[in-house]
Amino acid sequence: MARTRIPTPYGTAFLHLYRNNKDAKEHLAFVVDHAQLEEGGDVEGGGERERYFIRSKTLDAKWSEDETELDRLTRGAYVGRLSPTTHRASKPPAPTTTASTSTPPSSQSRPLPPLVRIHSECFTGETIGSMRCDCGEQLDEALRLISLPPSPSSPGRGAVIYLRQEGRGIGLLSKIRAYNLQDMGHDTVQANLLLGHGADERRYDIAAAILQDLGLGGEGEAMGGDHDATKTGIELLTNNPDKVKSLEAEGIKVVKRRAMIPRSWQQLHQQPVAMKADEEQRMQVDEPGTVLSVHGATLIGGGGAAYGVDLEKYLRTKVERMGHMLDLPIPSSSST
Repeated sequence: MARTRIPTPYGTAFLHLYRNNKDAKEHLAFVVDHAQLEEGGDVEGGGERERYFIRSKTLDAKWSEDETELDRLTRGAYVGRLSPTTHRASKPPAPTTTASTSTPPSSQSRPLPPLVRIHSECFTGETIGSMRCDCGEQLDEALRLISLPPSPSSPGRGAVIYLRQEGRGIGLLSKIRAYNLQDMGHDTVQANLLLGHGADERRYDIAAAILQDLGLGGEGEAMGGDHDATKTGIELLTNNPDKVKSLEAEGIKVVKRRAMIPRSWQQLHQQPVAMKADEEQRMQVDEPGTVLSVHGATLIGGGGAAYGVDLEKYLRTKVERMGHMLDLPIPSSSST
């Protein structure tokens, strides 16, 4: 695996790449933890703040007897920020053989549960701006929320676990074929079934393993082994009840769920008259060559909202057929 700093429109994130022994894919984790970049943010400091740093135990471990400091720095096992003049490798966590004798943190000093999003890859929604789904928008919103400064309602830290399971696990080829079936009148669930797939073939055991490696929501220990950082649990950004159940079955402590409400639906509630008329106009205009004024809707930092007939059908199917926990903004015109 490896880790590096990535500047984003919302601030700095650490990108982690994971390989595993369950599939042949490389999965990712985008970690936001600004405290590690602050002056004096020393993971070996042992202070109250350092207990909650989001770091990979696997990355910081000693990989071989002859590894060099450059080996550690190159793979991302470093402290603070790398620069031409500053580069300090992290120390491997000390092994623990007995129960910790350190003083547990008080409820007043314990931070809010970190925000976590389990996100599945979507080439069409994230790369080419497709508005058949809200995947690009959800990825953007998750990174925005996790990157917000600490406040009574925001922990100011967290992670997006990015799983390489395109099309709810059926792959890009089958997903493209499913789109053609959807254009013929089938919904996203029916299209998957007609292709011989399940409605949702995603798995979350690898996501749980990544969270545990990062010390988020599982049974691991914080850096130094002196405190169980996972007792804070996680706040999960999702509408999907299956994600909550699957993570909890893997030992992840989900203490709270925060809904991912589509931005177009949020705008309807904020400006019900103007926005509803505007959305109806956008949804009716679907002619070849027409450019909808939703610039950056599916791009990181774009902040826009995805709209369209295809998106509305997709969202309704997730609520009505797959049990996603969202309130539909308007009554369905379908009789089924």
